Amino acid sequence: MFNHLRAGKGILVVLLTLCLFWTSSVTAKEPSQRAREFQVKALFLYNFANFVEWPDKAFANEDSPLRMCLFGAVPFGEFLDVVDGVAIRNRILHVLRTSDEKDISQGCHILFVGIDRIEQLQDFFRDVNHLFVLSVGNTDGFADQGGGVVNIFRTQDQQKFEINLQRAIERGLFINSDLLSLARIINAED
Repeated sequence: MFNHLRAGKGILVVLLTLCLFWTSSVTAKEPSQRAREFQVKALFLYNFANFVEWPDKAFANEDSPLRMCLFGAVPFGEFLDVVDGVAIRNRILHVLRTSDEKDISQGCHILFVGIDRIEQLQDFFRDVNHLFVLSVGNTDGFADQGGGVVNIFRTQDQQKFEINLQRAIERGLFINSDLLSLARIINAED
């Protein structure tokens, strides 16, 4: 398994490099700091897909894709379009950008909640089946009080993330220790 992860990381570096070169023309109109911040958030999401495992029962069948849903205003969504359709382990990654709850009610394995949907968050988590869902946000309290599993936050000089490990376990997710070693771990109650 260690060799598999090492090979996966090598492939990941190549894909991320291609992603950064491909998106340079897209971000030419944006300030470079903002574009880099968007790229980092997109890379976080892509890495989460590679270092989180879902149980077989999280998928309808063997051919079901790994669904990454970007719900609401997600300004870095275009950076993830380049990885739509790539293989992650034995699944194809499907990136869905939407503002319609009906699209995500069909199920998501990774769900990034845009800042414009934060006010609806408590109702949203109450109404949506979030078993087997790695919910990701980027607002204060998302992973502790907000019901999410992962929160991306900015320190003075870089982007970091925190993981509510207890909530991830309750949702049936296995998070690779390499990813956990990079995160700030919190264990808040729902």
